[in-house]
Amino acid sequence: MELDRFDKQILEILSHEDVNLNELSERINLSVSSVHRRIKHLIEANIMTHLKRDINYAKLGFSLHVLLQVSLNKHDTDTFAKFLEELESIPEVINAFLVTGQSADFIVEVVAKDMENYSEILLKRIGKIEHVVALHSSFVIKEYKVLNCSGLLNRI
Repeated sequence: MELDRFDKQILEILSHEDVNLNELSERINLSVSSVHRRIKHLIEANIMTHLKRDINYAKLGFSLHVLLQVSLNKHDTDTFAKFLEELESIPEVINAFLVTGQSADFIVEVVAKDMENYSEILLKRIGKIEHVVALHSSFVIKEYKVLNCSGLLNRI
């Protein structure tokens, strides 16, 4: 899909701000229906995902944010699929990445209410998943949104 200046403006604004269609329409000087149609095309082309709102987990009582490195003892698609299926049953798991170049196979993003809650998630749930052989936790101190969409969009 070829992106024109309006598509690039939409991506730039939405990557930095939470705006509604009316405001977005006014800022890029297109009708609401045109903006909506363009967003729909960007989503259908898998350039962006559905318009989601970030959840502030800390405001909901989940004060710990953890990046958990998980190593498995088998490395095949069935094992990975079963592992991900198990993760989906743990509501505190909010994201998972299959990675390379690390000693871990997955980096799993977890939120927890406190250390006791995280300990239960780690030892009684994730640690009990078949083929898990190593777990290494990194606690997020502060999250920084580093969004440089405009620099990327200028390269296409």
